[in-house]
Amino acid sequence: MRQGDPEKDRLAGMQPTGSDTSHFTLLLAAPSAVAHLAAPILADHLGITTGAALQRLTESPGPIARRLAPQPAQLLYSLLSALGLNLLLQRDDDRSPLFDLSIQPSIWVDPGRLSRRLARVLGLAAETIEVAIARPGGLMLTALPLAEAHALERRLAAIRGLIVLRFEREGAFYDLFPTRVLLSPERDALALALQAEDARPDPLTGACAAGLNEAACTRVLAAVPAAGLLALDRSIQRFDLHLVGVHGWVTGDLADFLATRTSLPRARFEVISQDDPITLDRGLTHAVLRQFCADYAAIGLQTRPCLRGLTRFPDNPTL
Repeated sequence: MRQGDPEKDRLAGMQPTGSDTSHFTLLLAAPSAVAHLAAPILADHLGITTGAALQRLTESPGPIARRLAPQPAQLLYSLLSALGLNLLLQRDDDRSPLFDLSIQPSIWVDPGRLSRRLARVLGLAAETIEVAIARPGGLMLTALPLAEAHALERRLAAIRGLIVLRFEREGAFYDLFPTRVLLSPERDALALALQAEDARPDPLTGACAAGLNEAACTRVLAAVPAAGLLALDRSIQRFDLHLVGVHGWVTGDLADFLATRTSLPRARFEVISQDDPITLDRGLTHAVLRQFCADYAAIGLQTRPCLRGLTRFPDNPTL
């Protein structure tokens, strides 16, 4: 009698549930420092180049392989998980709601220390986490079933200085932010895509497209796939607000208000400019940002929001 292969037997007992006609999607749930090791394996199983596989493993969390049959899906999941990748395996006909978690640092926390604590909980390299939490929206763990999202929230609740935000993909409203100055053909393609979705930029926040649902967001991104646009649900956006000008003179009362607001000396407000702004507030939500901008404008202050984690660039990126 032929002896069985223990590894094949082990994998056979771990097959995804579902009929023989089921298909599965493999999702990358979080960035990984071992993407370069996993790329050849992914490329071999999908019949793509190593470069294309590496791109899938280093882009934003999301699908890296679609429409996999049950056995290849589990085999690929097992091999990549063994390397340390944080993966999810989802059956394509499973319509249960999925949630994303945004993990962000509080404005006062030390990012390095926080990342080391997160590394012990998430099983990721602290260096990878520190880079991710500094990005707009923070470290994203995507496409989680509700039970898994709740379990992660409970594990993260004990970490001080951590903001964990959960939102359901189906009901999300996305804004698209440019990460560089768009080229003229990209601006034209984006304008056509926004016109088709009856969507517009947001001059206040700097979003080049505002208020898109998930389907519309996907279509707009597909119209400008190489433009580097960043899609963020409004519930996880956080802004810093800068003072860049004042209508008229800075009166004594206004200087006192600003000094109290910022803990800066009154003399600092003698010269205010676009090139040398003063930070008024940090970590504002989308709704609070709009209210604060209106309130400041009412007393003659000119403000400029900046999405946290997004490096500013000189030209106006909106259309």
